[in-house]
Amino acid sequence: MEFDTLEDGIQFYRIYAIACGFYIRKSTQRRFRDRSIRTKLILCHREGFGKSKKLQKLVNTEVAETSKKKERKISRNLTLNHKQTIINHSKINIGASKTYRICKEVANGYENVGASLLDFKNFQREVKLFIGDADAEMFINNLEKRGQSKKGFQYAYHVDEGRNLCRVFWTDDYGKSAYIAFGDGVSFDPTYGTNKHCMVFTPFTGIDNHKKSVTFACALLSNEDEESFIWVFEKFMEAMGRKEPQLTITDQDPAIRNAVPAVFKIARHRFCMWHIMKKVADKIDIITRKETDFLSRINGVVWNHDLEPTEFEDQWNEVITEFGLENNMWLSTMFDIKEYWIPTYFRDMRMGNILSTTQRSESENSFFKRFENHYGTLVEFCRSASLEKTDIEDSKRGKTFTVQYSPLTSDIDCTCKLFERRDLIFRHIFWVFSNKMLKTIPEKYVLARWSKNALRGPIYDLNGNIIENYDTADEVEPTNEKMSKQQEMEMLMGCSAPDEVRILPPRHSKNKGSGKRIVTSKHKAIEKAKKAKRRCGNCKQMAYHDSRNCKEPFAKHPPEEEESSDSG
Repeated sequence: MEFDTLEDGIQFYRIYAIACGFYIRKSTQRRFRDRSIRTKLILCHREGFGKSKKLQKLVNTEVAETSKKKERKISRNLTLNHKQTIINHSKINIGASKTYRICKEVANGYENVGASLLDFKNFQREVKLFIGDADAEMFINNLEKRGQSKKGFQYAYHVDEGRNLCRVFWTDDYGKSAYIAFGDGVSFDPTYGTNKHCMVFTPFTGIDNHKKSVTFACALLSNEDEESFIWVFEKFMEAMGRKEPQLTITDQDPAIRNAVPAVFKIARHRFCMWHIMKKVADKIDIITRKETDFLSRINGVVWNHDLEPTEFEDQWNEVITEFGLENNMWLSTMFDIKEYWIPTYFRDMRMGNILSTTQRSESENSFFKRFENHYGTLVEFCRSASLEKTDIEDSKRGKTFTVQYSPLTSDIDCTCKLFERRDLIFRHIFWVFSNKMLKTIPEKYVLARWSKNALRGPIYDLNGNIIENYDTADEVEPTNEKMSKQQEMEMLMGCSAPDEVRILPPRHSKNKGSGKRIVTSKHKAIEKAKKAKRRCGNCKQMAYHDSRNCKEPFAKHPPEEEESSDSG
């Protein structure tokens, strides 16, 4: 028989072998001088092995052979769908074994999967071999490919003297459009190590009009030093058209603290309150933490948005003095940097709006300043500044708030500063609107970030050209040509193996910290509570220790005296 290609002949023999009850294996092949194949031997899988002398009696030979056919190598075939499933699951840290079990549930049985667990593991190994030392090169090529297909996609990278990748930054058109709408407050949290090179994943995150997190851009850093943070902040500003956020929220990293003002000249820098307040319980003694209401008292002072700065300082000092914590160095340090994390110092700061101006004071001088016009007369200023002042008592908070309202300009200001912080009109202002019988809310208080059209609008590149919000795709032509193993792997991975590796993988860098997570006393107590108590051989109490680590002094029990009986 003659076939058009060698693969057609092998496939025909494979089908013939299945029909006859055996499977094949490839053997020796010979080539011409031009390296083309001259002959190739396809043998039975039992070729070259001795025959078994033991006769096995089968009750039902036909049923037994049918059940074994699916387990034979000729019947096992890792399809393109299997390979795509393995790669997709690896993106979310699902290995080959769990992927195989998932496929078993989908196919309703291991025998219906069509491949074995070993086949799944072998393909995962082939993927790692395909990447090899070209990890960084292929990653950058993938970013370059996305940049060519998507006009709004932008990336940058940096290599060290040894051509090792150390910094990567990227964003897309959605991140840019989201930053235009919701980029007044940006959170930067470099805490996630996500790859084998120990590079730190650092997303730029904000809050959208549904109060959900939205990612503006991302970066990978090998080192958490000031130089790296300045580089990534500069790339972020370049991608966003040099538009600065009004507020940046980070942790207390000294390198970030120095890098933020070096790049963001206008933005206010704030520390994350959650990280700070989480440490309070570990920074005080156990007696103060368990036997007093210190935690509730300090939380009531710190999280109170209605306090003035002077009121906060007085109440903080009162709580610290009451519980005798004047010499606590950590609490003293946190008080010294109170302007970076206490909410009362950000009461006049709009943390979630898109306006370019921010109210930085609640005093009347600041309120009048909004009506100041360098080209206006005193009469015009007097007319526009004819204010009405209303005192509103909030029964839930137990405090009186002052609302100032200008009928001519529809400007309104409340000392609670809820609109400045959350961009939403609360009950204090609504009460004034209702009292003044206003039928509509002034447009200046209906922010675009809360509207349905928040993300609608063109996106511009650095040259001022409009970027269309659609993806481009090349024309797809059907083909019947079978892909080689290399082509199939390139199609699944979305990038081709480079001929020359110009960018080496990042060095395995050791960033800040000891490499071991310090277990807090809170987590120790939680883990201890999970264990069952047992009786200590020393103190005879039901506890979480035994005689080897008992804190009570070791008690020497005298030996029992043997009872002697008089012999009559």
